Amino acid sequence: MIRTFRSAVLFFVGVGLSGCITTSMQGYADRELPAKRVGRIIAYVAAPGPLAASIQSNIRDEAQKRNVAADDALNIFPPTRKYNDAEIRKGMAETGVDAVLLINVGDSGVQREYAGTILSGQYSGTSSANGTISTAGLSSNIAVNGTSYGTMTTTATPTYRYRRQTNFSARLMEASSGRNLWVGNGQVDAGGLLFVGDGANASSSVSAIFDDLKQKGII
Repeated sequence: MIRTFRSAVLFFVGVGLSGCITTSMQGYADRELPAKRVGRIIAYVAAPGPLAASIQSNIRDEAQKRNVAADDALNIFPPTRKYNDAEIRKGMAETGVDAVLLINVGDSGVQREYAGTILSGQYSGTSSANGTISTAGLSSNIAVNGTSYGTMTTTATPTYRYRRQTNFSARLMEASSGRNLWVGNGQVDAGGLLFVGDGANASSSVSAIFDDLKQKGII
């Protein structure tokens, strides 16, 4: 008997590469809330690299969901020079700003860890065998001898696990008085290639901030 066959093998070492994202947040509101809820804010974000722009974009989106107008503080106060207190107060009054949101972000960046190897292979060859069967009563015995010749080609591909941690602190200051209406801090832990990008981390951080502001009755 002669046979030719091919096979492919996938071999995984380590854990699966599925991912998730979790956010923890703790915020505190001042005992004396503003006479009316904050309806317009400007935001300043201190964050590494393109993460700052992603957070600013998410601030506009999250604010809009809650009927709050939001703008980048640098659009009102371009970083072309320094502004004194009187100029800042005048600029906020002219644009109808109720409060200033300040966000400071620390980010680990995307960290890659070895998670195992995928081994794929293909075998091609020929096999031959012959044998004898002997029967005695209700039982049978079979003896088979054969040979197999072929080649197998394999490829080893390393796989990786991706992680990212983003820590943030924030405070909301009343424009008219400069006092803190709210302060908070939180952390975003992400795992998996689909969850470690700037967009996912920024969205989770900003959403947590605005959820807490809403819950506290400030916006």
